[in-house]
Amino acid sequence: YDAIRLSNTKGDQKAEDFRAVNPRGTVPVLVDGAVNVRETNAVLAYLDAAYPEPALFGSSPGETAAIWQVVQETEARYRTPIGNITRPIFRGKAAEKAEELNEAIVAVRRELHALEEQIGGRDWLVGDVLTAADLALYPAVMQLMRGATKDDAAALELKVAPLTAHFPVLAAWCQRIEALPGYDSAYPPHWR
Repeated sequence: YDAIRLSNTKGDQKAEDFRAVNPRGTVPVLVDGAVNVRETNAVLAYLDAAYPEPALFGSSPGETAAIWQVVQETEARYRTPIGNITRPIFRGKAAEKAEELNEAIVAVRRELHALEEQIGGRDWLVGDVLTAADLALYPAVMQLMRGATKDDAAALELKVAPLTAHFPVLAAWCQRIEALPGYDSAYPPHWR
């Protein structure tokens, strides 16, 4: 595959040639022949159907349901709340919204503790192999970690970084993902 990195700050996502691929101007987008797929979970579902090994969404109805459950919970309980916390941090507005953000982070930390219990002694979120559940959740956790390292985060009571100190089970899960072949080439360079 060819990975094409776009710069939102340079307006790449609003460019006419990109809008021809995705009129919404959002990422990620997967182009596979004549098929254009946007939105993370849709891309994962497409990859699972088009390239069934490994089975990202499981190989039985029970596995599929368990994986989709985590994918849906990721959106509601992690991605959206974490985005609501990190956006003001990335924009230098955390201090003026500190009270509201500190309340939100309490809920996110509660979910992260529940996630640690869910992982328990297993390597992956659902079953014995990497699935779409892991691939959906990992970027949200990394977004929170990236936000926690920004200077503007000092105005908040995040209590999430370093991950190994606050959420060691989750940190070990992240390390397993980071050890996967191809991880380095898929990691966004602006997050380094």
